[in-house]
Amino acid sequence: MNFRKTASALLAASVLLLSGCETARQKNDRTTANPDNTTVPAITTESTTTITEVPVQEKTTKEKAEEIVAGMTPEQKIAQMITVSLRYWSDTPDDPDSFANVTELNEQQKAFITKYDFGGLILFKQNCAGTEQIVRLTASVQEAARASEPGIPMLISVDQEGGNITRLVTGTMTCGNMALGATGDSQSTWDNAAIIGSELNALGINTDYAPDSDVNNNPSNPVINVRSFSSDPELVAKLALAYVQGLESEGVISTAKHYPGHGDTGTDSHTGLPMIDKSYEELKKTELVPFAALTDEADMIMTAHIQFPQIETETYKSVDSGEEISLPATLSKKMIKDILRGDIGYDGVVTTDAMLMDAINANFDPIDAAVLAINADVDIILEPIQIMSAGDITAQGEYIEKLVAAVNDGRIAESEIDDSVIRIITLKLEKGIIGSEAVDADAAAKAAKTIVGSKEHHDKELEVALRAITLVKNDDNTLPIKLAENEKVAYFYPYAGEENTMTFALERMKADGVIPESVNAECHAFTEKSESGDYAGLANDVAGFEELIKGCKAVIIATETYRAGNMDRTDETRAWQAVFSDKMTALAHKNGIKVVHLSMHMPYDAVRYTDADAILCAYCGQDMPVVPTEYNGETKTYGVNYPAALITVFGGNTPTGRLPVDLPAYIEGEGYTDEIVYPVGYGLTY
Repeated sequence: MNFRKTASALLAASVLLLSGCETARQKNDRTTANPDNTTVPAITTESTTTITEVPVQEKTTKEKAEEIVAGMTPEQKIAQMITVSLRYWSDTPDDPDSFANVTELNEQQKAFITKYDFGGLILFKQNCAGTEQIVRLTASVQEAARASEPGIPMLISVDQEGGNITRLVTGTMTCGNMALGATGDSQSTWDNAAIIGSELNALGINTDYAPDSDVNNNPSNPVINVRSFSSDPELVAKLALAYVQGLESEGVISTAKHYPGHGDTGTDSHTGLPMIDKSYEELKKTELVPFAALTDEADMIMTAHIQFPQIETETYKSVDSGEEISLPATLSKKMIKDILRGDIGYDGVVTTDAMLMDAINANFDPIDAAVLAINADVDIILEPIQIMSAGDITAQGEYIEKLVAAVNDGRIAESEIDDSVIRIITLKLEKGIIGSEAVDADAAAKAAKTIVGSKEHHDKELEVALRAITLVKNDDNTLPIKLAENEKVAYFYPYAGEENTMTFALERMKADGVIPESVNAECHAFTEKSESGDYAGLANDVAGFEELIKGCKAVIIATETYRAGNMDRTDETRAWQAVFSDKMTALAHKNGIKVVHLSMHMPYDAVRYTDADAILCAYCGQDMPVVPTEYNGETKTYGVNYPAALITVFGGNTPTGRLPVDLPAYIEGEGYTDEIVYPVGYGLTY
């Protein structure tokens, strides 16, 4: 089945809206004039014939890539197909306390990059300490790559999805995908992605492993959830397209993930090997819709380490359990070569998810996994080895040698290697990575500070987050809370970092004249961290707040649900937030005080707290470590969804968000049911 016609019909409205936004790919695809206007005379035997000027035929990007690849050794080709990480480092790895975050390259790491000239390097939060530091790190990475024999700059990548998947510690976090899904708005999504893209570009990061294009059709999903735009495949397709175009408008490579879809899993592939027992026909109706829509747009697609036994029947004996397991999509020729390349028609770069994740690492021999992935038509092997010491550098070299041997002995066809490296080099040429000049780190750092975490970006992220806030219950017009002189509210939240969100919201509401200057809030985190690192709720101390709340106009309770177990009181160790919320709600009602519940992460918990008088969903529970006062490129990232929800509570914003997912009923001790309490598209206003 060719999905393109179907996808185009779904996305017509989005394409019209975004037609004025020229993508980087469109820019790169333009025919450029010969810069030297070089011409050569046509050969003629007639001396009296006028010589005709014939322009030199410009080579296509692919032809240039083929020429580069033809001059590479097998080792260099394999290295171009590998993306490495340098998250931690120790010169004495036998000492577990000796590992430190890598925020600048040491001489061994520089030599490592120069020796092998890997195709890419992925950065993590451990690599990101500040704006200037990241600029200097990426500049040194590219300097080391340019010093290699091939001299090919790297794809420097990061998982900067926005919301709770944010690696930069300075800059603009943005509200996250499910919040964008609640807006239903392509332009808001494009704007958010463009903010992310502009900041990454300024930092020297040219590749983003985003957008998450999974359809979250399983409320128990432990790893995707609010990273998805929606449970509606058409909405996911529309917003993923806008996100891709927003990133690419800023010159950053986009990566749609996790093909063919991670939204219907109950297992996290970081810690286990998930399985989705669906047929190809079922995937076509849901999971594959966004990826089909992005076939001609996404620069890269990332695979998922998920078994689809109805589609891929080839098995492998797990090195961990000894059991026969179905090949996950990452290693499946049927999923990559036959369906993604063949049926869907995607001809861009395909990268694996991290091969260090337990789904692969615990079940497959590393070389077997790489051979299977390459033969399945995957182009980039992401993080096959964690490079944390000199010994790991040696192991990575041996890994390359073993893959070269696999080519030499026929386990991998040489044509598979060549095709993959040509795709990678073509992408680097299209994006101007090959041919780019070395960066002046001082000048780049100075410029980045005017972009990363700018006031313009923070204003826009709050504007979009406000559009996402979704009101699902408002009995007796509890909201908005109208506060008079000297009135106050009580605010309870899971972790100490959320107190600043109320400070930020009150200051903004007072400045805008929405509430009087004398209004105040009693703010209390209802958790304490034990010495073991576990969180212990204050449920048994709720009665101690009675006198405090008696003087309040309303009680606001925020919860951050990350797993269904967080709201199941049959397990009070995990459900401490639910226990506290239930008892505080009952205490407030006993004293005739209204309760507003803020569902700050998974919106699915909104069905759990229906005793509250009003319920708002905000889709991302990131805190605010400090109240932001300056925008100078070093502002710490902070969650914007909390203050957006509080501003809405006080009437500074009229809620217009609509649920991007169905909210099913939940029975403690049993789980979610098939009954839908609040359907996709539901949302109240005032």
